Amino acid sequence: MFTRLPSDLDAVFAIVAEILPAAGIECLLIGGFAVNFHGYSRSTLDIDLMIVIDQRDAVRKIMESEGFTNVAEHANVTFFNRPGSSLRIDFLNTDHATMSKMSARATWGEFHGKSVRVPALPDLLAMKFFALSQASEKRADKDVPDIAWLTVINGLDLESDLRPLALRFANDDVFRRVCAKIEEIKS
Repeated sequence: MFTRLPSDLDAVFAIVAEILPAAGIECLLIGGFAVNFHGYSRSTLDIDLMIVIDQRDAVRKIMESEGFTNVAEHANVTFFNRPGSSLRIDFLNTDHATMSKMSARATWGEFHGKSVRVPALPDLLAMKFFALSQASEKRADKDVPDIAWLTVINGLDLESDLRPLALRFANDDVFRRVCAKIEEIKS
């Protein structure tokens, strides 16, 4: 009888859905998987998660105990992978207040047979706008289309739904770039 070995994705989603919560660690699935969850299908090469910064050491211990190595650690993010695997897992650090607000609005999604929490669409868009405000040129090729497609697919209104997020977390220039991409998509 053939038994399927768990993939790296299976292992990561088991950690996110079972092991981290059992350790009292709250996390949200962000990035490409969250974008896909909210309706815009695109490829992604990593798994992005958000945790509270003071849980970073506990996450590191769990990831290492599950066979992942700490590839790099920066002020705002910690990267992991398994030796011999190209899959990278990124843990973005945030503060308690931000996590609390986003968790209260988060929804559940199923990934590789596991229930995982995903930010509400406005929160995901806010994160994308904020990322563009910090490193616009570096992130524009990914985040501008993500915002534009999610806006179109989910029937969001530019003025009432998108502009307030853009002006709060980025600026009018970023908003105009997203609007131009939306017009390109619609034409």
